[in-house]
Amino acid sequence: MTGRRGVQAIPMNTLDPLGGALWVRAGEPRPHNLRSTRPDWVDRATRGRPARALPDTLGRLFALCSRAHAVCAGLALQAAQQGRAEVTPALRGQLAAQTVRDHAQQIWLDWPGRLLPPTDAAAFQARAAVVLGTCPAFGPAAAPGALADWLQTHALGLPPAAWLSRWDEDPPGWLRHWSDNAPGELPRLLRHCRAVAETAAPGLPALQVHASDAALQALAGEIQAQGARFARQPLWRGWCAETGVWTRLHDAAGQRLHSAWLRLGARLAEAVRLALPDEPGRCGADWLALGALPLADGSAIAWVEMARGLLLHHLQLDGSGADARVAACHVIAPTEWNFHPDGAVARAVEALPRQPDAEAWRGFDALVAAYAPCVPLQHAPSSLLVEVAHA
Repeated sequence: MTGRRGVQAIPMNTLDPLGGALWVRAGEPRPHNLRSTRPDWVDRATRGRPARALPDTLGRLFALCSRAHAVCAGLALQAAQQGRAEVTPALRGQLAAQTVRDHAQQIWLDWPGRLLPPTDAAAFQARAAVVLGTCPAFGPAAAPGALADWLQTHALGLPPAAWLSRWDEDPPGWLRHWSDNAPGELPRLLRHCRAVAETAAPGLPALQVHASDAALQALAGEIQAQGARFARQPLWRGWCAETGVWTRLHDAAGQRLHSAWLRLGARLAEAVRLALPDEPGRCGADWLALGALPLADGSAIAWVEMARGLLLHHLQLDGSGADARVAACHVIAPTEWNFHPDGAVARAVEALPRQPDAEAWRGFDALVAAYAPCVPLQHAPSSLLVEVAHA
């Protein structure tokens, strides 16, 4: 089968995992270099089911980000049924805890596999698994300050508040100074990948649709009109957008982080922010924006800023009260924006040579680590194919 401009279309593979896959072909033009085969499990799993079960259903369906999906679905359900949604301190705490866990797993377990040679990565991951076993974020409720103390000992080498102040003053200067001079494996990891990760990332508009009710209503109208097609390949105002820790509503400086390397630093910085006591607009659970907007006829759109970027749930109910059922539910995850066929990662794939060398792959891996898809990544250079298999 042949696509437009004579480019061979990327077929669905019989070895695709159950959750589908993203197939990427190095050096080919957009939109033919990236294709998703992920099925729309959300619609199949939720349509016609009791609405009250939605948060639990989506929390189970998305195992990697379960709490973020459960929080987002709960807000959407509350807004659709009651005309408002209450963002409580408990919800903020749940979202912050999930986000810290996700950041820790990505930094200590995912980054080595993408940023280090295989033998070094395996050794790093083995040690990291032991270190993560002591992280308060993965245990029962920890004492105040326990996570900050853990980060100081196992990641930063200095008090987290001091580290964050230096980052906020000068992200590129501080990240370079810290990674060059601090002891420990995490600074060494960032130092090792800097040369290939400092090139500029594809610049796309930041997805901040949750900055206004009018923007959310417009987006909800697009979702309502297109349904699953929009959820799989979303556009904002007719354009692709990108989302990540550098597009937070509270981070006015985020868009200065133009390289994959600085965006990796921003992920670490956010883990530090969330481990510190609450300081409005800067640290603690209030750092992450979340909420929901009721729409007409028993529908709503909800959003949460989670580890990989902005998560959106659009919900339409049939009926009311305890008897309400899900008429339609669409989830637009960060991966769908960043790995859109015309999106940021597709543009990076297009810029790769058709036969990338090891250094080109390392630069691409650093970019993928910065965008942090909820997927593992495998290279098959002989066939010029990268498989990003959905969990």
